[in-house]
Amino acid sequence: MKHTCQVALIVSLTFGTVAFAEQPDAKALILKSIENYDRDWRGAMHWGYLQKDVTHNGDTTTVEISEVIPLAGTPYERLTGKDGKPLSEEEKRKEDEKYQKALRERQNETPAQRQARIRKYENERSFLKDLPNAYDYTMIGEDVVDGRPAWVVGLKPRPDFVPTTSHGSMLKHIEGKLWIDKAEVHWAKAEAHVIDTISIGWIVARIGPGAKISLDMARVTEGLWMPKRIDINGTAKVLMVHNKALNEELTFSGFRKGEPVQQAATNSEPSHTVSLGQSFRPTGNSSSSR
Repeated sequence: MKHTCQVALIVSLTFGTVAFAEQPDAKALILKSIENYDRDWRGAMHWGYLQKDVTHNGDTTTVEISEVIPLAGTPYERLTGKDGKPLSEEEKRKEDEKYQKALRERQNETPAQRQARIRKYENERSFLKDLPNAYDYTMIGEDVVDGRPAWVVGLKPRPDFVPTTSHGSMLKHIEGKLWIDKAEVHWAKAEAHVIDTISIGWIVARIGPGAKISLDMARVTEGLWMPKRIDINGTAKVLMVHNKALNEELTFSGFRKGEPVQQAATNSEPSHTVSLGQSFRPTGNSSSSR
């Protein structure tokens, strides 16, 4: 579901404690929040965390627990448990081999190769450049998210929008709302509705109209917000043949700067904990991870 999750993140430092004293212009608010989101995303590449991926397919539910760690400039995702159980010895051995291979490859990269890998990872968020011109923005009102006041902004695709980035074309098929924290001008929450078919790759999948994607953010520390939960619900046509229900929940927890997270791989919901004051050892899921 890697490609679907990338879509979710698409649709779904800074101004410190600067806040708008009065209701701001919607476009101005969006521009500030986009700049902050971009800096959040880049800052998050130096943090480790736990990821729980729950996928429902008919009567079957699959649960995967992964540890995401910073590894030489981009995140690396390492599976640690499935369906409420730790990995078997054979599965653990394979994950260890994958990690050691990735570690060797990144340690032996030339500066040019490392920059190319990081640039490829950064291009997954190139859609941010298209966001300001992709929508008409409307101030809907105010709300409270996790006890913090937020502005609510509506997003409606512009009929004259011409994408300039590789993922920007998806924005034409999505409308939604953004909750923007008043005090720090960061995204606190997002909801997106697919209003027209979204294609992923040439033949990989198509997400049909009616799909809903929601994103909840967590204030990890001052000036840094990271995803806390992503929900995806809808229908996709996989490999242009099979209709598949999209019912996936991703939760993120145990945020820790520059260090792996140690937690048993269980089927229980991971708690939302934040570890601060850790020594920063830059080492940073990317297309080259597991």
